[in-house]
Amino acid sequence: QGKSPARRRIKRGLYRSDTNRLINADINAALQILKKVVPTAYANGIEGIGLSPIKLNLSF
Repeated sequence: QGKSPARRRIKRGLYRSDTNRLINADINAALQILKKVVPTAYANGIEGIGLSPIKLNLSF
């Protein structure tokens, strides 16, 4: 199979997949929840999602 999660960890919150891609732990968790709640979310040829994160500086 693959490596254990501890061996995939690059640093806090960042993991490397079996296909050598870097994955943010929070994004990965959200996708796993989506797969559990909507089992057909990746059906019909949908293999993933595209994200365009932006950085926000908030001051209160």
